[in-house]
Amino acid sequence: MIRVRFAPSPTGYLHVGGARTALFNWLFARHLNGAFILRIEDTDQERSTEESIEQILEAMRWLGLDWDEYYRQTARSNVHQQVAQELVDRGCAYMHEGAWWFRVPKEGETIVHDELLGDVSFQNAQLKDFVIRRSDGSFVYNFVVVVDDADMRITHVIRGDDHLNNTPKQILIYEALERPLPHFAHLPLILGPDRTRLSKRHGVTSVLEYRRRGFLSETIVNFLARLGWSHGDQEFFTRDDLIELFSLENVGSSAAIFDEAKLFWLNQQHMKAANPEELLQLVKPFVLEKGQVTQAMWEKAGPERLSHGVTLLRHRAKTLPDLAEMMSLLFPIPLTIEESVTLSKKQKPLIQAVLDALARVPEFTPEVLEECLSNALSERGAKLKEIAPAIRMVVTGRRVGPGLFELLSLVGRELIVARLRDLLK
Repeated sequence: MIRVRFAPSPTGYLHVGGARTALFNWLFARHLNGAFILRIEDTDQERSTEESIEQILEAMRWLGLDWDEYYRQTARSNVHQQVAQELVDRGCAYMHEGAWWFRVPKEGETIVHDELLGDVSFQNAQLKDFVIRRSDGSFVYNFVVVVDDADMRITHVIRGDDHLNNTPKQILIYEALERPLPHFAHLPLILGPDRTRLSKRHGVTSVLEYRRRGFLSETIVNFLARLGWSHGDQEFFTRDDLIELFSLENVGSSAAIFDEAKLFWLNQQHMKAANPEELLQLVKPFVLEKGQVTQAMWEKAGPERLSHGVTLLRHRAKTLPDLAEMMSLLFPIPLTIEESVTLSKKQKPLIQAVLDALARVPEFTPEVLEECLSNALSERGAKLKEIAPAIRMVVTGRRVGPGLFELLSLVGRELIVARLRDLLK
């Protein structure tokens, strides 16, 4: 059975690179009906924090990366001690100045058979003996990771290629313990647009920060999957698509470029494809947190009207805050107007004619609204295009958007009349 793991160190938030590693392991396991293990590597007691562990777990849950088994490395310290003693007893390790050292063969080479990079060889003479247990009794990463992976029967170690130089040391420990080697796959680095390693200077790197900025979790999963993996020229993937299609064969060996423009585009596509009721619940906190719309206003608007609003307005929104700003037109609050509107002498009576017509409209449907308003204006020798931009700006706050009569039907008689009267004043 395929068994993979994601093993973060809880010394900070879950960043984009770590999340991509977790996702590739998760997809590999789910595609092959294997097990995905989450192991918190918290042996660095000086830097590890409970807050970081909670942030990692929260980010994993938000991304939908559920795990089948969960471990904390510090709970296995007795096992690490036993295995270290075993290496000493076998003569594969020795004690010096309080630390325990692994004895590296002086000759020959250690070859890493990598699923992505091919065979990578390391001369043993250049590796030199290395510490596995510090003088204070704590254990070193290269040792405990082997013990844990071996005990947990990990079949594939999929991780960033910054770990490649650690791998020959780990292989030597596997061989000294006479444990079977897992398959190794070292993922290419993620680079910023300037082709340097992705870091804070390129912008946001925390996964949960993208949630705060109003990206959908489906977007981040899709985006991370495309950082190093491909399926033809396809860009948009659902979670189920990725599980069905993912394989290591389609992971490239060259570095992936973080393209924020593509991230915004993908978020727009996922918002368009989202279930309206689910999207409504996601955008609601962003609407309320602005402080203008109250819970009572939200409830008064009603789920059907709100859902229709989300469906109609989401096509031009790139993030949830974008959509929340657009949703403002559904509530009796001052709108942020993109351009101020000044009416000419000719336009004022036409706006009044529209107001009079709105008072008589029997049904507030797009079709009926278009007919009534067009008739009211034609009686005065005018056409809708003469005042449509002003109506759109005052009623919605924006120059462009969905069809005008669809918007008017959505906004409703009461709000439209109030906003047009304010314009006439």
